[in-house]
Amino acid sequence: MFLLYSRPEGYDFLRFRGLLTGLVIVWLLPAAVALVALAVQYLANTTAMGELGLMAWAASVLLLLSPMLSWLGLVLAAPFVAMLLDRGWFGWIPALALGMACGGVVAYLMGNALALSFGAALLVSLRAILARLYPAAFDLAL
Repeated sequence: MFLLYSRPEGYDFLRFRGLLTGLVIVWLLPAAVALVALAVQYLANTTAMGELGLMAWAASVLLLLSPMLSWLGLVLAAPFVAMLLDRGWFGWIPALALGMACGGVVAYLMGNALALSFGAALLVSLRAILARLYPAAFDLAL
């Protein structure tokens, strides 16, 4: 059941501050991971490794720049996340569907289909982070 449902009135456990914390973490975490990856690549001199090193560098730079692009999808998703949490429908599948929907809107606006999968990954990550920070909002046994 946890695939579809969260705890009804789960937003009461988070409030605005909890949801905002989760959104900021999901928004900035890819950039922090990319900074670490770029530092490791710099120390390992992956540019000398040819095409594989170039692909790793390109992926890291894409993650580093993701906060400049992902904010729109997160702003679009935030009210829907609050609504789904309040009604008890913020399980893994609704998080994935909402992420794909918001990512689809951003992909249409940007003209790049990569935003669709990135939006899905962001909202599933948001669901995981909120469940880790506020487990009472997702505990169906209570």
